[in-house]
Amino acid sequence: MNRHFRFQNFTTHTDPEMLPEYSAICHSTDPPRDDSEDDVEEALCLDSSGGFESAVEADDWMRQHMRETGHRHFRRSFEDYAELLPSDQLEPAHAERVTA
Repeated sequence: MNRHFRFQNFTTHTDPEMLPEYSAICHSTDPPRDDSEDDVEEALCLDSSGGFESAVEADDWMRQHMRETGHRHFRRSFEDYAELLPSDQLEPAHAERVTA
């Protein structure tokens, strides 16, 4: 019994049919509520913006959260969808050589 395995290259591309998502999570710490208790740890806020279709909307949410709470430290995230395409299905790149 003979087996033949064929290797095929795949290339990762952003899936053009799916929109990326932008979000932010507040990573600022709230000071202890009672200043007399020195051993109380500061708590992370961890409020989340949810998903937006643009980075501008996520930035606007961070600005609004800062106005309301005074928090200035955020973790921003960008998520997109990927697809794998066989390399032989890709069109070759077309580049013009500059000879100036």
